[in-house]
Amino acid sequence: MRLFAPGRRALLLFPLLLSLILLGGCGGGEDLEEIRHPELRQERQRLGETARASLAGGLVGVLYGSQHEALQKLYLATAGLERTGGAALSEGAVFQIGSLAKSMTAALAAEQVRQGRLRWDSRPADWLPELAGRLHPAYAGLTLAHLLDHRGGLPALQDPAELENLAAFLAAQPEPLPNTDRGRRRLMSRWLLETAPASPPGQEVSYSNAGYVIAGALLEAATGQDFDVLLRNWAQGLGLELRQGSAVPGHQGASPAALAPYQPLPPPWHAWVDGAMKPAGNAWLDAAGYGHWLAEHQRALQGKRHGLAPDYVQRLRELPEGGYALGWSAGLVQGRRALVHTGAYAGFMGMAWLQQDGKKSFFALSNTEGGWVLEALTQGLLQLALR
Repeated sequence: MRLFAPGRRALLLFPLLLSLILLGGCGGGEDLEEIRHPELRQERQRLGETARASLAGGLVGVLYGSQHEALQKLYLATAGLERTGGAALSEGAVFQIGSLAKSMTAALAAEQVRQGRLRWDSRPADWLPELAGRLHPAYAGLTLAHLLDHRGGLPALQDPAELENLAAFLAAQPEPLPNTDRGRRRLMSRWLLETAPASPPGQEVSYSNAGYVIAGALLEAATGQDFDVLLRNWAQGLGLELRQGSAVPGHQGASPAALAPYQPLPPPWHAWVDGAMKPAGNAWLDAAGYGHWLAEHQRALQGKRHGLAPDYVQRLRELPEGGYALGWSAGLVQGRRALVHTGAYAGFMGMAWLQQDGKKSFFALSNTEGGWVLEALTQGLLQLALR
C-alpha cells in the first residue's frame, strides 16, 4: 500500500533535505552552525588578527581560540614562533597552563565530594594526623571549601622570600626529607598549617597557591591515590588528555627586550615546586585539550549533558560579580557576565573568558610570560568577547 504520494511541495523540499543530510554526513554540524550564524565564517580570521596584534607587543608566540553555543567547532589561530628564531607556532603546540589548572583541582575535589570521600567542610586536621599538637589555632575551622576559594588565610607561596622560609624549615628537619611528591605535599602542608596565617582564615579572598597544595594533600589522604594519578584518571574520564610536557619552550622577561628562555629550577627546588605544588597549577595541554575542558563547562552551564560534579557547576553558575570560587573569578563587563581566570608558569601564560551562561568561550595561550604579556592577552580577549 502506498502511504505517501509526493506532491509538488514535497518534491521541492527534497533537494533541501538531501543537502542537509549530506552536510550532516561530512562534518556539516560546523557548516550548519555557520549557516545560522554567518559571522562565524570570519571567526578564524578575527582570531588571527587578534593574535597578530598581540604578537606586535613583543610575544614570541600566541594562540587564540573560541567556541560558541552549539559547540560544534573549535576555532583556532596562531601567530609567532615556537621559540626565538625557530619554526612557526602550530595549532597543535602543547602549553603549560599554570594556574588555569586550579579549576581542574577544584572540579576534581567536587567529584570526590559527590562520591562521599570528602565534604566541603572537611578540615585538614581530619585527614592529616601529623597536625595533632602542631596546627596553629587560627586554622581550627579551616575547610576544603576555604582552601579552594582562596579564603584560607594562607600565604600566596609565589614570592622568593616564602620559598626561603620553606628552605629554612626543611633544613631544620631531623628526619630525612620525603622523596615523593605526595610526601613533600604532606610535609609542606604541615609547615604551612603550623605557621601563623597571612590573613584571618575563612574571611576575605586572598590568592594562595598554598591552599591548593593542602587541598591536594587532602585529596590524596581521602582517596589513597597520588594526586597526579587521581587527576589524570579523572581527566581521562572526561575525555581530556593531559600531556607530560612540551617541545615548545617558555620565555620570560620583564619586557620584550629582556626576554630569555625559561630556566628551570635546580633539582632540589624542582621537586618541591613542580612536584609538591602541582595541585596549585602545573598541567600541560594543547589547544584542543583546553578547548575540550572549556566545552565541558559550556555544556554544564547551558544545562546540557556533562561530566562535572553538580556542586561545582552550581557554584560557577551562581557566582556573583566580583566573586571567586573553585578556580574562577566572576565579572561583569559591558553588561556581559563572565568567568575569568589566568595562569602563568615556566615561561608560559594563558587566560580564559567563559560566558556565565555557557554560550561562548574565548582563550589565549602564549609561550611568553610577564606582566606585559597578561595585559596583551587581556586586551585581545576583551576585543573578541565584547565585539
